[in-house]
Amino acid sequence: MVTSAYLRGSGEPVLLLHGFTLSHHVWHRVADDLASDYDVLALTMPGHWGGPRLRWRDLGIAGIADGIERELDAMGWNTCHVVGNSLGGQVAFELARRGRARSVAGVNPGGGWKRFSRIEFRVGSGFVAQFPLMALARVLGDRAAAHRFFQRPIIANCSHDVSRVDPDDATNVIRAVSHCPVYLPILSAFLRDGPLRGLDRITVPTSLILGEFDTFLPRDTCTQGFVDELSGEVEEIVLPGVGHIPMLEAPDVVARALRMHLERVVGCDDVA
Repeated sequence: MVTSAYLRGSGEPVLLLHGFTLSHHVWHRVADDLASDYDVLALTMPGHWGGPRLRWRDLGIAGIADGIERELDAMGWNTCHVVGNSLGGQVAFELARRGRARSVAGVNPGGGWKRFSRIEFRVGSGFVAQFPLMALARVLGDRAAAHRFFQRPIIANCSHDVSRVDPDDATNVIRAVSHCPVYLPILSAFLRDGPLRGLDRITVPTSLILGEFDTFLPRDTCTQGFVDELSGEVEEIVLPGVGHIPMLEAPDVVARALRMHLERVVGCDDVA
């Protein structure tokens, strides 16, 4: 069993949110880097392996954000800098819409596509297609989680260069994906709710941190919506040589980009 959070450092509060079916483990190397200057919380989101329970009636982005707000309240964090990858990026923008973010850094964020677009259905169907493999991995346990047969198709979808992913991190990815309690039911909720709305109400400083080789959520179909709709200041940072979940293959590159973002936004007039 995993713990639901990883807390390090002191200073400006920074919340790190992972992608769909994963856990806070994907952030541990980035969190260690940032902890020398910031108060860093890598949180496993509600409904994911080891995270807070997500009730069936709360399935969806709003329910996940509700659960994270409860965690922030318990921490005494009224606002914080929110960093999110993929689904975590989508939730980060929802938290910003609710006034809980001092800034947002979306690392290949989800939710920027158009309603009922091809990409929306492709993403959902991709997760459905990999479910049988992950169901088998759950039955077989750690023997499967550490085996390349189960790791390779998942890690290849996440990373540009799978050889750069630490074996222990790859094993934790399979553990998290295969044990995600809401894996299938929440997919229908995502389709029901559609892409992000209300982006024009977000005025905090924002960075879009994009992997050069992200083929899972390509920029032209999945990120332009943020650029078009966000009303606040938006900075784009391209991460060279990485894919959709860059923390796995290049945590140092991600940490440098986040430091650039935080150094830019800390002290801005918009900071709460």
